[in-house]
Amino acid sequence: MTVQRAVVIGGSIAGLCAARALADYFDRVTVLDRDTYPAGPAERAGVPQGRHVHALLARGRRELERLFPGFERRMLAAGAHEIDFGRDFATLRGAGWMAREESGIATLFASRTLLETIVRDLLRAVPRVELLEHAAVTGLVAERRRHPRVRAVRLADGELAAELVVDASGRGSKAPAWLGALGLEPPAETVVDSHSGYATRWYREPEPARWPAEWWWKGIWVDPQEPEHMTAGVLFPVEGARWIVTVAGIAGHYPPSDEAGFGAALARLRSPIIAHAVSLAEPISPVYSNRAMANRFRHYERWPARLDGFLAVGDSVCAFNPVYGQGMTTAAVAACILADCLARVGPTSPTLPPTFFRAQGRFLGEPWSLATGADFRFPGTAGERPALIGVFNRYTDALFAAAADDAELRRLVGEVINMLRPPAAFFAPRVLGRVALASLGRVLQPAAAAPVPALPAA
Repeated sequence: MTVQRAVVIGGSIAGLCAARALADYFDRVTVLDRDTYPAGPAERAGVPQGRHVHALLARGRRELERLFPGFERRMLAAGAHEIDFGRDFATLRGAGWMAREESGIATLFASRTLLETIVRDLLRAVPRVELLEHAAVTGLVAERRRHPRVRAVRLADGELAAELVVDASGRGSKAPAWLGALGLEPPAETVVDSHSGYATRWYREPEPARWPAEWWWKGIWVDPQEPEHMTAGVLFPVEGARWIVTVAGIAGHYPPSDEAGFGAALARLRSPIIAHAVSLAEPISPVYSNRAMANRFRHYERWPARLDGFLAVGDSVCAFNPVYGQGMTTAAVAACILADCLARVGPTSPTLPPTFFRAQGRFLGEPWSLATGADFRFPGTAGERPALIGVFNRYTDALFAAAADDAELRRLVGEVINMLRPPAAFFAPRVLGRVALASLGRVLQPAAAAPVPALPAA
């Protein structure tokens, strides 16, 4: 049985996915966005980060196909690249270039605008869903009962009634202020900020005749290495024979935003591989910058207040440092968690918000630990450090070092990064044993330090 209306605030990936989950339970699902949607895969003001690299992890690909059957087919038909990261990327980690091998994990590489356009078009085909533009929400309207319950959202020209409201408005969510206006204490927040920044430029990829035959890679990933190299670089292939090239600076080492400075930053990376590649390509954009990269977790999963008929998803709840590529995947997974909770307790049950928030919080805790754990490696990272973060990071350093010579551990790392397995898998007895043996071997037979080649093996 369906009920009258659900309202989703925000029409980006998190809101679109949540709307799809709600469409099976409400007579109408209305997605409100203050922006205007482009006719095709084009930039829009409400998603300024869309110009930068975006990663859809393997788990996100799977969950988007679950929510929107036909998603994968539409993406590939529109030019998305199906990439095996281990086979198709030249990847420079701490110890050197990763061996080229099949990982068995296929991911989709495309622009954020293409992915969002396809998801939005698939949602528009779902009965009972409507997308309203130029609709800025200014507050929540609640009934004053023993426990308050949302009954509408407030717009510039009046109110829109709703039995359920989902905040998917992103990092800049006004929900904490809206809750305060209703007399409710907003949820506690945890912020971890490594003072990172992005600079991105788009390129037209070179003609095949200009690409050296021995350069087998389709994409490039160059990690930083403290303290000499405090910037990382990536080159992602996307639809339309284009590349997105990004330099990411850590610990306050923000990359330059001018064209000459951007090129110089590429040349200063640990390897000149990206600089060599773009020297063959045609730049087709200015340099775009972003420094809004702090991790922020609003803890609705332990929120002591209560507002029936109110949920929050996506960056409105948990925004990650985007360098780790977790946002779109966690948004898709959260929508599937919402679908499961709706099936279990029903769309208007007062137990839906706490049930969903707890389930979402349990899931988000895993990518949060990976993202913030990585950020706490850097000097000057702001935020309350977990008691054992030093031990955690030393162990993961040893795990990644062991994985360089252990195919089983490399597969595990890929599965955890792609959210196909939980981070707890890193601490399974078999894994602990393999890491310990590898670490002991390096102590007993230390290898002589060798310079890292400028380019990976052909």
